[in-house]
Amino acid sequence: MSAHDDLSVVVATYQWPEALDLVLRALFDQSDSRFEVVVADDGSGSATQAVVQSWRATFGRRLVHVWQADIGYRRARSLNLGALGATAGYLVFIDGDCLPRRRFVEAIRRAALPGWFLASKRLNMSAGLSRRVLNENVPVWRWSAPRWLLTTPREVLTAPREIGRPGLLLPIRDRRRPWRSGQPEFVPPFDGYGFLFGVGRDDLARVNGFDMRFTGWGGEDVDLASRLRRTGLKCGWPGARSTMLHLWHPERKSGTSNAELVRETAATSRIEAVEGLCELAQELEAGSSQAD
Repeated sequence: MSAHDDLSVVVATYQWPEALDLVLRALFDQSDSRFEVVVADDGSGSATQAVVQSWRATFGRRLVHVWQADIGYRRARSLNLGALGATAGYLVFIDGDCLPRRRFVEAIRRAALPGWFLASKRLNMSAGLSRRVLNENVPVWRWSAPRWLLTTPREVLTAPREIGRPGLLLPIRDRRRPWRSGQPEFVPPFDGYGFLFGVGRDDLARVNGFDMRFTGWGGEDVDLASRLRRTGLKCGWPGARSTMLHLWHPERKSGTSNAELVRETAATSRIEAVEGLCELAQELEAGSSQAD
């Protein structure tokens, strides 16, 4: 990849090949195709491998698949593995159940400025619309904001703790962008950094990536955002074109709580993950040496 194309999209996935197939479809349909895709797989089976293989001929060398054994929810480690497998200088982490809109990469590329990391908003689709998208390959990532506004209320889910309004795609009064001076820093609704997190490779390395002590659901994204801010970075919003389209699914949160780890970081001035990119690289190198 040239410096002009220096962007990798890391897709976190686990055992939902149908959703991953749609995410890859939406990524291939981007208005800007100058980017790499890394599927960061937290131990999925052969069905996910088949989806990746089916897209290899389409993406070519732009598609990479990294995999780790399924020994529990290890999203933080999987994302670090994806970062190590990526080649670009700017990394965008997205969830495998969130579809990027067609001009998503365009929006990220414009907002990926020095001194900033990126987060965004998401629109939650209803169970009914999600089934249609999955079963009929409805290209909702191509829908315009007016098309979403004309969608019936039953097709869009407003969950208790999430914002699911189509108006997210037409935030006329929201001017927060990294390139606009005098605007407040962006904080995603309910600290939801995990479904879209954009950061320069050097900035991610400086804080040692995601902390792999986070196992089970939640917290690793908030922890990373906190540590990045301590380095002087601010959080920016790439705009409505970066709003992710979230497929409905039953609640998947594990019983594990990482709240104590989040509080631990908040109570210190530490910027580096205790167990992060460096430790994973050493682990992989040791494993490679043993295999040799």
